[in-house]
Amino acid sequence: MPLALCTSLTCQAGDYFFEPLLNTSQRYESNLFLRPVPLQDNWISTLSPGVNFGLRHDTGELKSNFTWNQLFYTNQSELNIAEQLFSIDYQHKTERLEWGTRGSFNHQSSINTLGTVTGLVFEQVMAKQLSLAPTLSYSLNELSSLSFDYSYNNTAYEKNNNPFSFSNYDYHQVSSTFNHLYTERDKLNVTLSGSRYKTAFRDFPTYNEVAQLGWQHSFTEKLVTYISAGINYSQTKTKFISIGTDNDGNPVYQNPVTGDLSLKPDLKSNNFGQVYQASIQKSFEKGSVSLVGSRNQTPTSQGLQTQTQLAINNAYTVNERWTSGLSASYSRYEVTAAQQNSQLNFLNRDYFTVSPNINWKWTPEINLALSYTFRHQEFQNSTQSNAQGNSVQLQFSYQPQINHQVK
Repeated sequence: MPLALCTSLTCQAGDYFFEPLLNTSQRYESNLFLRPVPLQDNWISTLSPGVNFGLRHDTGELKSNFTWNQLFYTNQSELNIAEQLFSIDYQHKTERLEWGTRGSFNHQSSINTLGTVTGLVFEQVMAKQLSLAPTLSYSLNELSSLSFDYSYNNTAYEKNNNPFSFSNYDYHQVSSTFNHLYTERDKLNVTLSGSRYKTAFRDFPTYNEVAQLGWQHSFTEKLVTYISAGINYSQTKTKFISIGTDNDGNPVYQNPVTGDLSLKPDLKSNNFGQVYQASIQKSFEKGSVSLVGSRNQTPTSQGLQTQTQLAINNAYTVNERWTSGLSASYSRYEVTAAQQNSQLNFLNRDYFTVSPNINWKWTPEINLALSYTFRHQEFQNSTQSNAQGNSVQLQFSYQPQINHQVK
């Protein structure tokens, strides 16, 4: 792949581009960490200079971005932080074959990356995140195609004193999808995937295998529906901690996740779960609306997590300069460890968010955006109190128009 990439870049005429950009925003947060009782509110100023660079040629495109985020917490200066974000994406297309790869390396705060994953992020920890995702798609004929995807993610937290919420991990996933155009209005697909998740909090990795069938139907060009369903099979093993012996001299072990005692040094768990997705999307002359319902299972440092979600998104173009949107979602999170130990019920929760926004394209180079977000979190069967927060953000974006250099 690197050799093919180099050949593509050096042997073909291309359009090189270099685009500096600047984003700045002022945000108000009434409950930054979404605590049941917020300690204080926050005013957050963000300055984000960056640059896009790459090239385009007849059969492919290389795009990359580097952004520096400088965050200033006006009334809580100990949270002031600098983030560095770098991403690269190359896509190559021929008559029947498409391939490419995406990668990124981010040095980023946990506040901006894990706010809704565990629901218990009450502190700021910096993390280094490396990801790589090559893809390959081949058209078998006019009606059918086959694609292969691989993704890798490695996350390491710095100065971490809370391994339960912040645990270093690496994640591998491989998937293959067969697509078939059954009729002019119907598309069918079959997906097989497998993943491996290894966290420093656990001694053994979690393996997931998923088989899923999907069907897309277009009633009209502007009304499209999609439905898929499948089975998730997970395998995990938990190593217990030796804490001594019982009255008969038998060794006693403790589950590091649930706290339960056992006479066995480890526990193997095999689980089947249902995964599905259903969506409907309607396009209008000046906008679109979509409704999506889904259920999936993903591994976390606390164990296998099942997320059931219902989301709605709306976009509307007022005129050439003004656009608006509205998004709302409801999610239910359930963790296997909480089913085994009632003391971990705080891991099961309901999370609701709604966010309207409006954007104004002041000039071809300058854009202004105003958004509001309401968040509500409720823990299931737990003494944990509910929490909610409000966020208002005004963002200014500037991207000067620069002529491209053609080779």
